[in-house]
Amino acid sequence: MTISIDPQMLLEIVDDSHAQQLYELAERNRDHLGKWLPWVNHMQSVDFIKGFIASSKKKAAEKTDFAYVIVYQGQMVGRIGIYNIDHQNKIGAIGYWIATEFEGKGLTMRACQELVNYCFTYLGLNRVEIKCGTENHRSRQIPERLGFKLEGIIREGEHVNGRFIDLYSFSMLKKEWLANNKPD
Repeated sequence: MTISIDPQMLLEIVDDSHAQQLYELAERNRDHLGKWLPWVNHMQSVDFIKGFIASSKKKAAEKTDFAYVIVYQGQMVGRIGIYNIDHQNKIGAIGYWIATEFEGKGLTMRACQELVNYCFTYLGLNRVEIKCGTENHRSRQIPERLGFKLEGIIREGEHVNGRFIDLYSFSMLKKEWLANNKPD
């Protein structure tokens, strides 16, 4: 499944054909991503990404996770996804990363905005959560600019690169999103 954002940008559901390119992108950004994402230090070869893709496809079939690659001007630039979907309570969480050379262009923001809209419009969720490291200032700007509410700090909420980091916990409710994102 593909989500078209505009003529230059789209989100493609991860597939086996993305494995090598996704691995190379993550590998080129290893130092930067390793500060914030716990899986980076475990990635030793393209087989790690192939395992992630196989797991993602299984979870997509179960409708609990949907992992996408971010494609800009025909080039893979990052990843985004909806995770831990709780259909009973209509909750999902969004996670994302982008290659350093594409930071500051608004691409992650646009991808996240489209995915939040997808969560509320097509998946029927009522609540979307985003968590990010308290020291990851760029990542924090995404939910803030999208109007998410800061609910608090999860102390030592994630083990990354041999250390525990605190996480900001943000949320958006469907009624808030719809009130602030009315179609023209």
